[in-house]
Amino acid sequence: MERIRSFIAIEVPQTLQARMGELQRELKRTEADVKWVRPEGIHLTLKFLGSISLEDIEKLTLAITPVVVAWVPFEMKIFSLGCFPSSRNPRVLWLGVDRGGPEVLSLQKAIENKAAEVGFLSETKPFKPHLTLGRVRSAKGMNPLIQAMEKHKDAEIGSFRVKEVHLFQSELKPSGAVHTKLRAFLMRENQE
Repeated sequence: MERIRSFIAIEVPQTLQARMGELQRELKRTEADVKWVRPEGIHLTLKFLGSISLEDIEKLTLAITPVVVAWVPFEMKIFSLGCFPSSRNPRVLWLGVDRGGPEVLSLQKAIENKAAEVGFLSETKPFKPHLTLGRVRSAKGMNPLIQAMEKHKDAEIGSFRVKEVHLFQSELKPSGAVHTKLRAFLMRENQE
């Protein structure tokens, strides 16, 4: 049985992807050892599914569709540069969500609950809305990277209207993950 690595996410418009790419270029000047996410691959993950079957995709689609269809589109602002687990020990570099944060949290919880109802494991870590820019591989260039992140901590990428959620397939390649949209779940306003 064919299985695919997949996740549910909010896609970011190309104009904002370009701005995130500009911020990455600034941070790359530090020459820190970071595996950068390609700008076109940056998204806000709501639920990582792992390796699932085509049958699971159908089951999930039936469960998630009514949740998203009932959702009202909302504005989301990408703002502020941060890292996990801490600014002194960055491992994951990310951009946060300002406006739209409560809506994203509610949507994620609703999707998480519906996925659990049809057999998907629930996430144990608390959900923090973020868009991953890169993952630190070693301590090389760490001090300049931390300084650059401090300089850009209030980075304002921009806002967009969230009107849909996507189920993506993720293929891991040496050049980075390649994401393919498998399903689009349209929110209420888009159901015309």
